Amino acid sequence: MRILHTADWHLGKIVNEFSMLDLQEEYLDTLIELVKEHEVDALIMAGDLYDRAIPPKEAVSLANRVFTELTQKVGIPIFVIAGNHDSNERVEYGSELLAGSRLFIEGTTKEHIRKVTLDGVNFYLLPYDDFRNIRQVLGQEDIRHPEDALRAQLATIEEDWNDDEINILLYHGFVIHTSADEIPEESDSERPLSIGTVEYVPAEMVEHFDYVALGHLHKAQKVKSDHIRYSGSPVKYSKSEANHRKQNILVDVSKDGVEITALEIKPPKDLRIIRGLFKDILEGSSTDYIFFELEDTTYVLDAMNKLRKLYPNAMGLEYINHKIHHTLETHHSKEHVQTKRLEDIFGDFYDQHIGMPLNKQQEEAVIETVEKVTSWEENQ
Repeated sequence: MRILHTADWHLGKIVNEFSMLDLQEEYLDTLIELVKEHEVDALIMAGDLYDRAIPPKEAVSLANRVFTELTQKVGIPIFVIAGNHDSNERVEYGSELLAGSRLFIEGTTKEHIRKVTLDGVNFYLLPYDDFRNIRQVLGQEDIRHPEDALRAQLATIEEDWNDDEINILLYHGFVIHTSADEIPEESDSERPLSIGTVEYVPAEMVEHFDYVALGHLHKAQKVKSDHIRYSGSPVKYSKSEANHRKQNILVDVSKDGVEITALEIKPPKDLRIIRGLFKDILEGSSTDYIFFELEDTTYVLDAMNKLRKLYPNAMGLEYINHKIHHTLETHHSKEHVQTKRLEDIFGDFYDQHIGMPLNKQQEEAVIETVEKVTSWEENQ
């Protein structure tokens, strides 16, 4: 079976006050063409369909249009699970009715993991849920963290399991390879899955599936082996994702294994980082979404407004040589201050805020100023 694995659409997402809806719509229109071109048998969306529990109406309309076209016109089944950004109940609304059109949506935790069999392939749909709610639904008081929850949920399919059939799991969570030093790469736009407990679950718990379609992490990556994968988000949603190579994952799965093909996503506007001196950056222009990292050691007056004349989609600006803190990391007691020269204290202050020590010319200027002030005080 040939599957197109996607996740983390985050429809309705706003990044630094810029709506991503136009990029998302263009991506989904391209996705429809990819499904046709590659003769895909099923589409997976592994959680975070929307960016927030109550999405804007435009995002809901977009999802409705795309799902309708894929199921009714293209004629392929779609499997969708809720992610931690979604409202489980809202995403699941009408799911029994939609299943008649082969749009299979699972939003809430059930006593048994939902299984959908399509052309002899079993799809197990496991949406995100807080482990405390899973504990309540399953009635198992010993569930204390996400690993316990996943173990208990997987146990509900043991009697139904057939190792001779192709079994695929959709799961939205944080899966790691416990026997390796590598931790899957996160990004700033991913919301923590749990507070006050370990949010990771080991890949070894799901490796008996023929393919595991993961959602949550925004970088496309495998976990332990080729058949356990994050597709990543289709659009860059934070500065930390600027270097990501966004892709759809085309999966040919059989009992003999999986064959993975990465289909690169090329949006009309990229999200990039531009680093350099302000005067040099002003020599260019772009309609991409840009985060600027200025190397200037002094602040530039009205820098962002000047940049937006050439870069209308400028998202952020940072002076990378400045270390701005609300409070100084180095505190001088009264006794300590009395043992240091004034020019040395100023040098510490400068280094703390600017991120580099005074050069020789600046040191001489500070010393000269201190001497003038001291001389003036002595003559008063």
